[in-house]
Amino acid sequence: MPKDLTALLATYIADGAVGASLAYALDGAAPTALTSGLADRAQGTPVAPNHLFKIGSCTKTFVAAALVKLAKTGKLDLGAPIASWFPDLPGAKTISVRQLVNHRSGLPEFEYYIPMDPSRQWTPQQLVDIAFASDKQKPPGGPAVYNNTGYVLAGMVIEAVTGQKLGAYVRSAVLEPLGLNNTWSPATEAFPDKSMVRGYYHRPPPAPNAPTDIASGGEMWQMDGVLPYSNELQDSSDSFPFGAAYGCGDMVSTPSDMVGFMRGLFSGGLLSPPFFAEMSEHRVPASFPGTRMRETGAGMFQSTYADRAFYGHQGSIPGYVAVMLHDPETDLTIAMTSNVGSGNRLSFQASGMHPVVDQAIATILRL
Repeated sequence: MPKDLTALLATYIADGAVGASLAYALDGAAPTALTSGLADRAQGTPVAPNHLFKIGSCTKTFVAAALVKLAKTGKLDLGAPIASWFPDLPGAKTISVRQLVNHRSGLPEFEYYIPMDPSRQWTPQQLVDIAFASDKQKPPGGPAVYNNTGYVLAGMVIEAVTGQKLGAYVRSAVLEPLGLNNTWSPATEAFPDKSMVRGYYHRPPPAPNAPTDIASGGEMWQMDGVLPYSNELQDSSDSFPFGAAYGCGDMVSTPSDMVGFMRGLFSGGLLSPPFFAEMSEHRVPASFPGTRMRETGAGMFQSTYADRAFYGHQGSIPGYVAVMLHDPETDLTIAMTSNVGSGNRLSFQASGMHPVVDQAIATILRL
């Protein structure tokens, strides 16, 4: 089986990716890790299992778990309005802590409006300010609408309640109990940056009359002044500062750690059933452009891979794509990371990894 998976990753690289890392675990075994391609094109460095990748929005599952664990210890009420921490935030009296992480807060979005300024050191409050200056707020409790601003505020709540930096609390509450030593939150803690792979971004010139909306292939991030249009892959490793993602997408990890995290969640090793239910149950329908997400809980999506219902998250950030998944029925947990990306969700660099995951699942389960 590993031989078949290695060949699958090699085909992905041959099709246009740069590097890939994959890990899976089944039947209680330790994760099996496989890699292919390059961590750094300029240096010719091959990807190794311990290389760190930016995991983008997979960060949200870690942050949601940390928030729910605060509720488990009695330090936080998930149903409480967020006005206690944000008295001047519009609508704060009607938005609950829970709604910050289940995409039903109605908060405006900042991700599509923030300038990709590599030299800028962003604060969480500045991200929130961009959202309210750029997008429209909706009433809370409506349909699930993917929202990064809620996770920024969730991180700020965690810091206010614990008196710790977000990364420090995620480490003590989530990572250390599960024995995960290769996952970091660079926006709020030091990390081994020499273990990072370089990220590569595809930003081709737009065709005449090309769509501008994200769902139809419009560019998702504001890259003007950072990377020019080019048909060639460009190094985008530093184009999106970690602080510009904070609690919604700053984390770096390995697929083996991501597998360990998901298995810890589903085994009850981190949260007791009533609190894990906050993440995995109470789901509502969700359909977000360019993703496999079909239902959302709090930091946990139900997504379809290999014609099966998996639970977890996917993430993208300029130059990187990641996915981590668990299937309770077969007990398969799988995670994959890649160091290519694109602001066009329909492009190979943004979406080409997901069919590879489909095929990997089918290979492992011998479907």
